[in-house]
Amino acid sequence: MASNSIVFDRAVDYYDETRGFPPGVEDQVAALFVQAGTLTRASRVLEVGIGTGRIALPLAQHVHSITGVDLSRGMMNRLRAKRTDQPIDLAEGDITRLPLAAQRFDAAVAVHIFHLVPKWRQALGEIVRVLRPGGLLLYGRGKQHELPAISEALEAVLPGEGPVDVGAREAEVWKYLLSMGWHETTEPLYHRFVSARSPHEVLGLLERRVWSTLWRLSDEEHSAVVKAAREAIAANYPDPTSPVDAESFFEVRVFAPPRS
Repeated sequence: MASNSIVFDRAVDYYDETRGFPPGVEDQVAALFVQAGTLTRASRVLEVGIGTGRIALPLAQHVHSITGVDLSRGMMNRLRAKRTDQPIDLAEGDITRLPLAAQRFDAAVAVHIFHLVPKWRQALGEIVRVLRPGGLLLYGRGKQHELPAISEALEAVLPGEGPVDVGAREAEVWKYLLSMGWHETTEPLYHRFVSARSPHEVLGLLERRVWSTLWRLSDEEHSAVVKAAREAIAANYPDPTSPVDAESFFEVRVFAPPRS
């Protein structure tokens, strides 16, 4: 694969289980995108890295249409299986070379994607190409299911937020956008909610390497992560099978491309 971007074929069977929102939160997240991008029933939206439709399916009811691009046919097949009458079109392709016409979309949605793409700057250039004049990049990210004692233990094992996969962390992308003449059109918008997961469940997910940041660890590094998590659970959670509420959030930042 020319771009060397990380493909989520290996995550198809568990992605929705591990990345899904608590019931009802998906609609609140969709509303956040609508508010951030001033989206309407006439808006044509692109999502880069659409995956199984975690964002697109609830968002589709608010807009004219969504076009999703993803490298993983398996992830998009999972979306197709869940889709009913939502106006979502799918294209298997590389977001660094979008198989789409120029100036086609009113907004582009990107959620947890650029850390997976070595040529992320090129992908941003492609987003500029396919946005209509006045179009916006809606940059979403979230944190949920994090239990502080476990997170702190893992940070001690993997300093600096752990591996960055192959692309760039959010802060690096934001800094680059601003340096290239993009500008934020509004303050970041947030939806805060509570999610629950037991320490035992978190340990199982770590053991299974369900998160992409774990895929690139050596066996030795992965063993250290699991060991640290086990020790943190033993020291902090008397009943590791009991769900623990965790403060969670989803954020949308709105960027306008450089004016030509």
